[in-house]
Amino acid sequence: MDTTQEPIDSIKDWQEWYRKHRIVAQLDQPLITKDSRENMHDTTNATDDTKTMWINKAREHFADTLAEYQYELNGKDFYKAFYQAAVEAMDCAEKEYQRTKELVDMLRYHHLGQD
Repeated sequence: MDTTQEPIDSIKDWQEWYRKHRIVAQLDQPLITKDSRENMHDTTNATDDTKTMWINKAREHFADTLAEYQYELNGKDFYKAFYQAAVEAMDCAEKEYQRTKELVDMLRYHHLGQD
């Protein structure tokens, strides 16, 4: 698969988006209206674009990983590696959640365990 154009296309897409939306982000311009400044904080329309951007970014990372290991691993091995990575990420997130929950519970109930 020829992917030489994909990074260039991504850059062109970003540049085109930036040209269309840059006026909203330039608060120091004297002719920007209050509505334009307030629209900067309105993420209603940005959600789909942001999700698409992250999906494309993930796709690119997956494609890079597949290309890097395509001769060393078969499909089943890729599946197992992806599954193991997902489980490890979940375990890490769960540990972080438990630590944060413990702190929040102590703060919420003013309990400073006398250990």
